[in-house]
Order: sequence, then C-alpha cells, then structure tokens
Amino acid sequence: VKLNLSVNNFNYSKSLTHIGHSGKMLFMRLFIAVLVLIFTLQTPSQADDIRDFQIEGMSIGDSLLDYFSEEEIKGWHKTLYSGSKKFHQIEAGASKSSFELYDDVGFHIRNNDKKYIIASLKGAKFFKNNLKACMKEKEKVTLEISNILPNAKEEIYDYKYKSVSDGNSIAYISDFEADNGAIRIYCVDWSAATEKGENWTDNLAVSISSSEFLNWLYTESE
Repeated sequence: VKLNLSVNNFNYSKSLTHIGHSGKMLFMRLFIAVLVLIFTLQTPSQADDIRDFQIEGMSIGDSLLDYFSEEEIKGWHKTLYSGSKKFHQIEAGASKSSFELYDDVGFHIRNNDKKYIIASLKGAKFFKNNLKACMKEKEKVTLEISNILPNAKEEIYDYKYKSVSDGNSIAYISDFEADNGAIRIYCVDWSAATEKGENWTDNLAVSISSSEFLNWLYTESE
C-alpha cells in the first residue's frame, strides 16, 4: 500500500502537546517513508498494531541505540515538560543528515531510559509558504490511512495556536484511533509574525504514538 504526503519544519512539542483532542487517542502499527516531497506509507493491507508502522525504518518499541550511537542521541535537542518528567522529547533535525526521506525526525522516550525505547515518533517535511500543496498531500495520506485502517474513525479538526506569537497560526489535523495508539497527520500554517519571530516553517507532519504515551501527554505532562 502506498500513500503520498508532504511536510515542513515544525516544533513537535508545541504541535503535539498544545493541540486539543476530544477523545482518548490509541495507535496501530505503520510504515511511513518519504521520498523527496512524497511520503510513502507501506504496511499490510490492514494493520492491527502500532508497531507495524515505521518512520525512517523505526517503530514504537524500538531502541534508538539500534539506529544511532548514544553520543549522537545525547547531542540532539532535548525538550522537557512542565508537569510530569516521565517522558521527554528529543529531535534529530538537520543534525542527522542520513535521513533519507524526512527533513526532521523527533522522538519521545522515558526519562533515564538507558535503552532509549521509542514511545512516540514523528516525521516532518518542510513546506515553506505552500499550504495548498501541503493540504493536497495531507488529503492523499489520510485517504490511504482510511483504506488501511477501515475501522479507525478519522477525526478532522483545526487548532489555533492562541498562545504562540500573535495567536494567528493554525493546524489542520486528522487523527486516526485504534486499540493501542494513534496516528496524527497535520499541516501547520504559521502566521507571518511567528515565522519571522520564531524562525519556524509551515509543514506537514506525521506522528505515531503508543496509548501509554498519549495518556501521559494529556493527563500528566502539564
């Protein structure tokens, strides 16, 4: 199964943490890859586990040490949360030039986890000032996921970043729920003031997370 998708630079913690969600998100297993400005999703015709889904060949439950050295990982940007310190975010970003398909890849892992087990991961592709193209690719991706996960209801909604810069940035989101995790596909359209002040770029992003991580995110992280 293949699906097309495009993405741009984004702040993962803000995009994921501050986007509201009306229901408990749960996940499935998936393989997501990007070629140039196209994300190719490859998975069995009907996936049933969040660990079946991959970004740059990595899945929920994998150890980052299987793909990177500990020295590399410790050199990545780290983000802590104001509430519980159970998990933290790390982003490889441009520092990891060997990524074949994504411009940026980020992870959430447990604090003090010596094995660096992945609880959540995302891939993003830059889509500078081109929301129309971003939304077109998002539509292709969500259609393919709907076909792969026929029993997963798609929840579509917009989220305005009222606490970011001038409050005029917006994300266009699709969530897919399953028994043990969730997939989120979204285009972020940063306002001109935010782009200038924060040096952020419009993007299309794909994130996959375990239900354990999402329960923590929405109940303990802030």
